[in-house]
Amino acid sequence: MSSLDESSTKILVLGDSCVGKTSLCHCIAGGGEPPGGGRSFDSTIGATVVMAWHEYRAGTPEQRTELLELWDIGGMVAHRQAAQVFFEGAVGAILVHDLTNKRSEENLATWLTMLDGKPRGAAPKSSKDPAAVALKVDIESCNIPVLIVGTKADLVPHKGPVSYDRLHIDSLKIILRGSANSITLSRFFDSCLDRTRRTSLNSSSSSFFTKPRSMTPNLPGASASAAAAAANVTNRTMSPYTSVLMGS
Repeated sequence: MSSLDESSTKILVLGDSCVGKTSLCHCIAGGGEPPGGGRSFDSTIGATVVMAWHEYRAGTPEQRTELLELWDIGGMVAHRQAAQVFFEGAVGAILVHDLTNKRSEENLATWLTMLDGKPRGAAPKSSKDPAAVALKVDIESCNIPVLIVGTKADLVPHKGPVSYDRLHIDSLKIILRGSANSITLSRFFDSCLDRTRRTSLNSSSSSFFTKPRSMTPNLPGASASAAAAAANVTNRTMSPYTSVLMGS
């Protein structure tokens, strides 16, 4: 399932169910709390697309405003194989875990494998934090830019930085411009847009993530309803900060 609009850039938001992916998307888009003033979202089934603006290379002569598609992919175990029909056309991925749920962090390796098809082995035991070392290697070897985001930072303020780009956020609050998290996020989006530029200059690329937009999903294990939902979405332009529900 490729990008909804030729002028926007598709970025996947992946992670286990209920880790805060939907809240994060609205946080990035500047929406703050959920519509209606509530404090939580229902679990996503299929995919939801949230549109957001980004200032590419802000403060430089190359600065320009770009439209991003944040594809919030449902994380339920039963739907993971079907979720891959939404991966096509993505030029970056945000992997989300709950800082209060260690298993959701351990499962990030599974989401990386879904992205690039590379199996992940056991973490090395030669460091104080072998899981972090293994995840750093996996991120650097992935064929698209990847950013790790830990949510619910307000509940675990003792969590410190790690050896690779990672955000620890309270996704019920807007990310303040000029903050460390804002700068890291901006650099990540810039790298995704740089990849888009390289892809346009090399149209012969055969990468899974740069296949023609006309492709109809036909992945093993994908449910018929998910495939139909993906195939029936047509390209269209939407206002930023709006959500488009996909799947059922």
